[in-house]
Amino acid sequence: MEVSTSYCTPAVNFKYGSFPDSDVSMREDELFRMGSYNSQGYYVDGTHIDGSIGEEDDTSSGSNDQDDDEDQMDFEEDDLEPESSISTEDEEEEDEEDNDEWTNQKRTDNQNSVAYYAAMEMLRIRFPFQSIAIRISDFCCLQEKDLLNDTMIDFYLNHIVEHVLPDSSGSKVTVLPSLFWHNLSLRQHASDSEDEKLMSDEQKMDLKFGDLHDFVADFDLQDFDYIVVPVNEWEHWSLAVICHPYTSKARTVIFDSQLTADLNNLQNMATLIEEFMKYSYEKRTRTVMPYPLPCVLPQRMPQQTNNYDCGIFIAEFARCFLLNPPKDLDNFDFVNEYPDFNTANKRAEMQRAVLSLSPNRARWRPLVELLNGYNTAAPHRAL
Repeated sequence: MEVSTSYCTPAVNFKYGSFPDSDVSMREDELFRMGSYNSQGYYVDGTHIDGSIGEEDDTSSGSNDQDDDEDQMDFEEDDLEPESSISTEDEEEEDEEDNDEWTNQKRTDNQNSVAYYAAMEMLRIRFPFQSIAIRISDFCCLQEKDLLNDTMIDFYLNHIVEHVLPDSSGSKVTVLPSLFWHNLSLRQHASDSEDEKLMSDEQKMDLKFGDLHDFVADFDLQDFDYIVVPVNEWEHWSLAVICHPYTSKARTVIFDSQLTADLNNLQNMATLIEEFMKYSYEKRTRTVMPYPLPCVLPQRMPQQTNNYDCGIFIAEFARCFLLNPPKDLDNFDFVNEYPDFNTANKRAEMQRAVLSLSPNRARWRPLVELLNGYNTAAPHRAL
């Protein structure tokens, strides 16, 4: 499978996994460091200032024997990476006083607060298009009955493309960050000002989409077979996959696990994406987009039965679709294509995906046990 590498920084040896704190260029690259901006935690100018671990579910119970093999994640202490350098006793004492051993950040007076521990970094990873830092507050939204935030959605969709899809698939796939749709959706509500009324059609399109085109200008959208766009509207996740853009097979497939009788919102979503793709093509080639980008809404899509699993559903929608895209998109019957679709253990799977890439996975075992209700009555070392 081929992917875009346009947004990789020079340290490409860390492209497919976590990268160390010594990678200064990555920490300074705030433009593509997509963090949480919802209730799980906030970033201002790239700095995490708030977050919440979340309360333990009163209805959770200890795991039984048959679930242990599947859901409970157990890691050996040998998984910890060795220390790269040895410090003296005095240096160690000074580090213990001034720095937190997990985040390497200066301690503050509120070091015992929930927000302090919520900001601890579990994993920092670079994907071709974006770089992602996963903190405890992000990881905690993988517990039952929590909404997935943008950090976990962006991570898992990129994880599918980079680590799940086989290279033999031959498909060229890229994932746009959830921040892309956030900025694109603002264009739906742009009001016509007096100045705009004096503009030409080209000037109006430049005003509407120019900065977003710059956002993806470093790689050619024509190079991809599938462009994955996570969409968050009113705290609900859906998914758009742009298939075979600028060809006769071009389609935008919309996945949504909470359909209503009024599908205008999904159609508007597809229309806005088509307008942007048309603008981007004409801006790059100076020719008219050769084919339209009609919307496809699969028949018989599985639907969530609660108000918090929308992110889980789009994660599984993406995995199923990208692993085995339908041959005939115009007659896309989801149940026929993916009869084994199941989200029952998706949260545990996503937890394992994060921990499998973390260099300190054993350190987070108590947190995983707490989130999943394993032996919660037993004492744990403090997080």
